[in-house]
Amino acid sequence: MTVSIEKLDKVKAELTITVPAEVFGEAMKKAYKEMAPKIKVPGFRPGKVPMNVVEKMYGPEVFYEETANTLIMPQYVAAVGEAVEADPFFQPIARPEFDIVQIEKGKDFIFKAVVDTKQKVELGEYKGIEVQEIDGEVTDKEIDQYLDDIRSKHAEVKTITDKRSVLKEGDTANIDFVGKKDGEAFAGGTAEGYDLVIGSGSFIPGFEEQMKGMKVEDVRNVELSFPEDYYVSDLAGQPVVFEVTLNTIKRKILPELNDEFVKDVSNFETVDAYKEDIKAMLTEEKAAEIKNRYKADVAVKVTEQSDVVAPESQVKGEAENFMNDIRFQMQQQGVALEDYVKLTNGNMEDIEKECTARAESFVKQQIVFEAIAEKEGMEISDEELEAEYAKMAEMYKQPVETIKEVFTMRGQSALIKRNLLLEKVSDFLLENAKIG
Repeated sequence: MTVSIEKLDKVKAELTITVPAEVFGEAMKKAYKEMAPKIKVPGFRPGKVPMNVVEKMYGPEVFYEETANTLIMPQYVAAVGEAVEADPFFQPIARPEFDIVQIEKGKDFIFKAVVDTKQKVELGEYKGIEVQEIDGEVTDKEIDQYLDDIRSKHAEVKTITDKRSVLKEGDTANIDFVGKKDGEAFAGGTAEGYDLVIGSGSFIPGFEEQMKGMKVEDVRNVELSFPEDYYVSDLAGQPVVFEVTLNTIKRKILPELNDEFVKDVSNFETVDAYKEDIKAMLTEEKAAEIKNRYKADVAVKVTEQSDVVAPESQVKGEAENFMNDIRFQMQQQGVALEDYVKLTNGNMEDIEKECTARAESFVKQQIVFEAIAEKEGMEISDEELEAEYAKMAEMYKQPVETIKEVFTMRGQSALIKRNLLLEKVSDFLLENAKIG
């Protein structure tokens, strides 16, 4: 076997692998033995048809696919071994793509393998990165908003029966409506007993705003136009009229913020004591959020200053992970991603492009971080790995040994160690950054 390697770019390498004719011939004989029981020729028992007879009837090509399948991967692995001996830095990082160049009985078997390989990253400056300081002060407005959210969770929902009350922001309107275009009702524009939260932005822009001020049993014509890029082409950009009937109004009545309320929802006795606790909690949360923003900012700048390429194979895999995350989030909300895209007048291609862009940045950052770890001599000790397993055990309420066994069986121990290393690099970069 002979191997030649051509670097196609900073990442991709093309290996041309030549397998001697005699090795190919022996592989053909093995392919014949594997296929013989399935070959039927009149006058011969199954499995007893001589190889030369099969070749005369069907041609030697009948064995080529099976022969190639048995040769390609072992020969590729051997070729990579030779390449690593010649250049220890040569390291494939993805599954290769194969292409057969020559396959013919009596001749050398030649095929190519194109594969993404580890790259030599040229790091830019990664110490002393400047990031703008973010104010971590918790305001009274933020504390009040938190308290309003707590009050909202304990609010009493009342159905408004007084016909003098008007519909306002935050109310839930139960409505019947009929949408008409040019005086004719259009498909999908009619509903009865529909609950709509005013201010939620669930309907076409302008719909909810025009409903404000309505009273129970009021009927109002809401006139507006569909967005130009609406997913139903017959309605896109078209003026329509919705005849809306307000059946009922439901309104949240928030409890009064006083010491009694605080005692009911917390372990504190007074509003002031509760506010102090909320401020401390929000301060801690904001500090953690700001730290993550600093880390993200530093990571972007360090990556931008480095010469690095995101391998296509890795980008594709990460983009699929991001898409799956989005699908899962939509499923948690009870809606399929495709339906969500239609409802929000979105575009699936735009989401896929965004996921690909995020994946490219993510992959580049990981490669740069690994290069920094190598340059700085960073490693994850057994003690650090054990500490991580202990955290996971506490999180999942399982014994540490069970956690270790599960992740080892899944082949994810190396991934855990790698993630710990990347986080260590992130901490290192932030410690060496200039914030101000």
